[in-house]
Amino acid sequence: MRNILIIKTGAAGDVMRTSVLLHLFPNDRVYWVSTKLNGQLLPQNLDSLSILDIDDLNESELPVMDLVISLDDDMKCAALASRMAKKELVGTYLDGDQVKYTESCREWYDMGLVSIFGKEKADAIKKRNLKSYQEILYGMFNTDFEAQRYLTREDVKGAPQRKLIGLEDRAGARWPTKVWHRFDELAKLLEGEGYTIKYFQDRDTLKEYMEDIAECSLIVTGDSLGMHIALALGIPNVSIFTCTSASEIYDYGIMAKVVSPLLNDAFYTNDYRIDVLNSITVEEVVKNVRELMSR
Repeated sequence: MRNILIIKTGAAGDVMRTSVLLHLFPNDRVYWVSTKLNGQLLPQNLDSLSILDIDDLNESELPVMDLVISLDDDMKCAALASRMAKKELVGTYLDGDQVKYTESCREWYDMGLVSIFGKEKADAIKKRNLKSYQEILYGMFNTDFEAQRYLTREDVKGAPQRKLIGLEDRAGARWPTKVWHRFDELAKLLEGEGYTIKYFQDRDTLKEYMEDIAECSLIVTGDSLGMHIALALGIPNVSIFTCTSASEIYDYGIMAKVVSPLLNDAFYTNDYRIDVLNSITVEEVVKNVRELMSR
């Protein structure tokens, strides 16, 4: 049995989709360094998994690692990966005051913020990419991704109520163009077709937020944590992509992607682009809702 250390702290949706890595190490002891909040999204009752809080980490208590998988590009996490006693490293590490990455994960980080090519070329590479995050992730270990599911906390299961549709009309402040502005119009149309609508709101815990999604027959969302939770729970979802990569999201056969025709022009922009938001019509979203609900 090997000792494996995974360093993946954020963002929350990225932590969830990275959980597919656990399928690769069924007979190993896995230590996962995350944040106290995002660690709640991972399996809580796996005997082979220990979830560690990066802000309360006692490195001296950890064994020598057979493998460290470092999947954050900030200096704190890269420095931790560099310090750890290990036999092998895949991912980011600190070289002086610069975050670098191993050859094994170039396909991912060549199109990221720490790309050796710089941001402009990295963005161009990312625009051309047609692989999902999971495919690239498995490729780091010379393994084919075969639709392995997210692994999440065991005490939340999909329990959809008939004709209940959840709407996630929020997104983080980093990419304001993620926030499609026609959810109220969408809600009225869907209510007119006999659906019950629930807007997701802040909850005291991530578990409660997950339970809100779990009871929906379908959700409509942007590229968000809600989207990843729906995929983890097997809840069909219509997901709207306005400024982030749609190709990187694996659909598991339960997602309809509504992609702005102007996405490449607003690719990972920090500006608010109303023209991009206007390029996605309510009718197009409703059409995809109908198709998914009819399956």
